[in-house]
Amino acid sequence: MWKPQMSSVSGSLTQSGDNGPSSSWMIAGCLAAVTIWHLPLARGSDQASIRLFEQEIRPMLLSECIRCHGPRKAEGDLRLDSRDAMLRGGDSGPAIDIERPAESLILQALRYEGPEMPPDGPLPQRQVDVFARWIAAGAVWPDPGDIVAAGPSSASQWWAVQPLADVAPPTLPHDTWSTGPIDRFIFARLDAAGLTPAPPADRYTLVRRAYLDVLGIPPSPTEVQAFVNDPAPDAWERLVERLLDDPRYGEHWARYWLDLVRYAESDGWNADAYRPHIWRYRDYVIRSFNQDKPYPQFVLEQLAGDELAADDPEALTATGFLRLGIYEYNQRDARNHWNDIMNETTDVVADVFLGLSMACARCHDHKFDPILQEDYYSLRAFFEPLIWRDDQVAATAAERAAYAEQLARWEAATVEIRTQIDELLQPYYDKKWKTTVEKFPLDIQACFHMPRADRTSWQQQMAYLVERQFEEEGGGPLKNISKDDKARHEALLRELATMDHLKPAPLPPIMTVADFEGILAPTRIPDVSDGPPIPPRFPSAFQQAGAAAAALQRDAEEIRHELRPRTTGRRTRLAQWIGSPHNPLTPRVIVNRIWQHHFGRGIVDTPNDFGAQGAAPSHPELLDWLTRDFIDHGWKFKRLHKQILMSSTWRQSSVHPQASQYARIDPGEVLLWRWRVRRLRAEQIRDAMLVVSGMLETQVGGPSVASEVPRRSIYLKQFRNQNDTFLHGFDMANGLHSVAVRDATTTPLQALLMINGSFALDQARHLAERLISEVGEEPAALAERAFFVAWGRLPSAAEALEVRDYIAGPGGAGRPEDWRDRLVDVCHVLLNANQFLYVE
Repeated sequence: MWKPQMSSVSGSLTQSGDNGPSSSWMIAGCLAAVTIWHLPLARGSDQASIRLFEQEIRPMLLSECIRCHGPRKAEGDLRLDSRDAMLRGGDSGPAIDIERPAESLILQALRYEGPEMPPDGPLPQRQVDVFARWIAAGAVWPDPGDIVAAGPSSASQWWAVQPLADVAPPTLPHDTWSTGPIDRFIFARLDAAGLTPAPPADRYTLVRRAYLDVLGIPPSPTEVQAFVNDPAPDAWERLVERLLDDPRYGEHWARYWLDLVRYAESDGWNADAYRPHIWRYRDYVIRSFNQDKPYPQFVLEQLAGDELAADDPEALTATGFLRLGIYEYNQRDARNHWNDIMNETTDVVADVFLGLSMACARCHDHKFDPILQEDYYSLRAFFEPLIWRDDQVAATAAERAAYAEQLARWEAATVEIRTQIDELLQPYYDKKWKTTVEKFPLDIQACFHMPRADRTSWQQQMAYLVERQFEEEGGGPLKNISKDDKARHEALLRELATMDHLKPAPLPPIMTVADFEGILAPTRIPDVSDGPPIPPRFPSAFQQAGAAAAALQRDAEEIRHELRPRTTGRRTRLAQWIGSPHNPLTPRVIVNRIWQHHFGRGIVDTPNDFGAQGAAPSHPELLDWLTRDFIDHGWKFKRLHKQILMSSTWRQSSVHPQASQYARIDPGEVLLWRWRVRRLRAEQIRDAMLVVSGMLETQVGGPSVASEVPRRSIYLKQFRNQNDTFLHGFDMANGLHSVAVRDATTTPLQALLMINGSFALDQARHLAERLISEVGEEPAALAERAFFVAWGRLPSAAEALEVRDYIAGPGGAGRPEDWRDRLVDVCHVLLNANQFLYVE
């Protein structure tokens, strides 16, 4: 595996190998001499090839090839539904030639240079080029045993909706490696493929991996030493339990969920206005993970927290999930604007909770999955009564009553002043209302002028969009207030402020939702105006005969919670259906997501698409066993985390003595014969720098802050169109759509941010100051401490010597005048190295 090499005029220290990141850096008098910051290419290339297959090749095979060259029909005795079949070929010979890819028969056919495929017309040149590139890269297939199947014609052929298999972990008499059920499933697959697992990682590697995996930040030297020197047989288990109880766990794992639900703190579009109160939803997610909230409750609160009668501000805050979509502040086409909002809500619910890409069924029946167009609108119907609420607070009934009592005192004392203010401003308000409303189409204006009691839910939604623009569009009602009236207004406000001692402190405002309490507008399929209304209903693939299907229907329909008055209960039913133990799909989806973030990819490698165009599970029996166990033990995340972290599978080394041989058999490392090395996520890189530099502020929760504030990245303001430069450069999600798997790019910008960027340079200086404060000014002590703080391990003899000599200057006698700058250089290089930026 190629390793980064930072060369300079003064020499370098380079180590390389086939198994993972190694020491590969140099110390230079001027860091500007560093040529570039590199990332591991070989393994990254494998991942790029897998993405190419999943995103380009698999869909092409499904849509263009399988109908004539698949299991049902194989013209010319040629099948194209597996790599083995392509290599075996048909009557004319192998379809692909790995040794001479340009001569592959399938490329000749796609180019119409002999046999012509597909027969009804050539593919666009771009698709042919993609196919050629895939073959030239080795025709990488994620799972050697995977077969590209045509889309299921019915639910009976769709693996993801089948009942969970009742499987037991395999037992092999020669298995001395497994320490738990997970390992037994993994070992059985490895053994069948003739592979053996890697040896266990050393303790220094394990403790750093655990901290980054569970908390998202590296351990301190004290924490490393405490584990490395702990001789107790349960040292690892106690470390795992302590990390899962650490409040920083929620700060890290909440970020994965926020990516899924496309969390951002701005409206999007050109204005990208900031949402000052949505951070409370973010804090709710963090608390939920730290509290180990059962997944069905987590789902219920986000989809229907406003429907629950319980006096719980937390549940009301949770429905901020339904306010995370994009909003265009000056959109006059209110009809289509709200339609887009409802469609996007439907899409995200399907992505996040069902692991299905249902947007394809918005315009027609799904081409590959048994999802009807009516299924899409049946799901949307659960949200059709929804109205946005900006007048709610995160407070209990008692807190609201106390506030109202105090507010009444203030209102009584200020009634005269407030009346004068109202009389002064009313003409401006009337004018603004008139100009605002007139900008909308006539039918939307009619909705606004209609009494609320006469409106349908759709008409209320239209009126709301008009009302929002009264304040937000055009500078507000007082933009053109006269000079005299402005002075009078300001004088009245000063007089009003003299009564502030009577005014209660405001209760915490939240962005939330509710069901409209009046007439509900029907849900209809567009362009089918004469069709019947579509009722809220679960996807038809689940409406099959059998005891499990009947139990699932009962779980959804029999509402088990007291609801608020004047709510439909629709979203509560949907949440109960998602969280039902009889639903085979939804728990598979969330268990797969947890596995994905521990291992870098899911058992299903397309975590937002469990349909035919998604990947098949690499270990289906393991997925079903984990899912059953998850349900049987209360749907608790922390128990699932612990099972994974305690496994020998997770504790493997990234170094395998037979790595080169195994990579040819399983290039995607699907069978988990070693730990997959992967780069830290954007927030982890930034947070890790702040941790090792000693600059991280550890305040938990609260309003978001500017990127210059050294708090954890989850607490930074997150705009959709104006992301933090550093985080954006390392592929942070932008909040525009559900992101289950972030991009993992390697760009020149990343090198510039790390080598020349002010943030990285500042943290290198702070790290140098920290080292001096902890061990003094002796070069050897500084060298040793620098490695321990930055990389979580002690340096080798060669590493320590080179760093010591660099700090001490030529000859190592005394210290040059610029020794502090040299120490900063050392720190800067350590922060740029793979050992810091990757988790092994």
